[in-house]
Amino acid sequence: MYDLIIIGGGPAAISAGIYAARKKLKTLILSKNLGGQMLESYVVNNYLGIHSTPGVELVGKFIEHLKKFEKSASAGDFELEIKEGSIVKNIKQEGGNFQVHTNKDIFEAKAVIIATGKTDRKLEIPGAKEFEGKGISYCATCDAPLFRDKIVAVIGAGDAGQDTVWQLTKYASKIYLLNRYNELRGDNKDLREKLKKEPNVEIFSEVEPIKILGNKFVTALVFRNFRTKEEKEVKVNGIFVEIGSTPTSLFLGGLLRCNDQEEIAVDHNNCATSVPGIFAAGDVTDTQEKQIIIAAGMGAKAALNAYNYLKNR
Repeated sequence: MYDLIIIGGGPAAISAGIYAARKKLKTLILSKNLGGQMLESYVVNNYLGIHSTPGVELVGKFIEHLKKFEKSASAGDFELEIKEGSIVKNIKQEGGNFQVHTNKDIFEAKAVIIATGKTDRKLEIPGAKEFEGKGISYCATCDAPLFRDKIVAVIGAGDAGQDTVWQLTKYASKIYLLNRYNELRGDNKDLREKLKKEPNVEIFSEVEPIKILGNKFVTALVFRNFRTKEEKEVKVNGIFVEIGSTPTSLFLGGLLRCNDQEEIAVDHNNCATSVPGIFAAGDVTDTQEKQIIIAAGMGAKAALNAYNYLKNR
């Protein structure tokens, strides 16, 4: 029996693990792989105290910090245990505790923190996979400053895509926006009108990307018009993809209250979910901004409030 099980391996889960260990909670982290989406970040230059570093190096620092609290379970006196390669299938309530079923075993705890993040919907066209991190980005907030005075394209013209274009107008010399519909859609009418007037933004409507070209890095994007079937190639240094994302919450099977995007609804004062004893943190929740620093803060908050829950139980 554990005091706390943390599900996930990104910044929210790692932060929660460190804070739980500091509170001397008997804690288990279940993760498919430590690092989460940070491993896909080409460069991180918006984390406090670190001017610029590859995502994989920041992950290494996080994991090194976390493992300082890990002790051998065989010694019978560990604060933190980590099981990588664990895929959680479901969570069941048993009395006042929780059973976490994985692909390998069943674990029981008095409290749970879910920090499983989200999965960006990947672009699936020739060149998309091989140039990921080599000109293709799924995070404008992370990578926009890297494309100062460069030519870029944004694939996806919904609210997120339009916001990405707006961020890029402060850096890129030219921005192509690919929109699959005949008009820009979204909730922010003012932003749509601003983008239409931006001199360095060119919008292509009723198009779909079909191929990404490059050598070591992206050099061009090919797209096709739905109606005319005409293909066009534009030279670009970078491509930002905003075609949606999926929170990694489907394993819950309706256990917790989620919003219409399947994000876990939390009380943002304490990261509590609709089930007492289960907390959630990071990108899997309905927090508005999805950033490493925000996820790490939520992980700390979730762990501290899980500790208070256990203390008062």
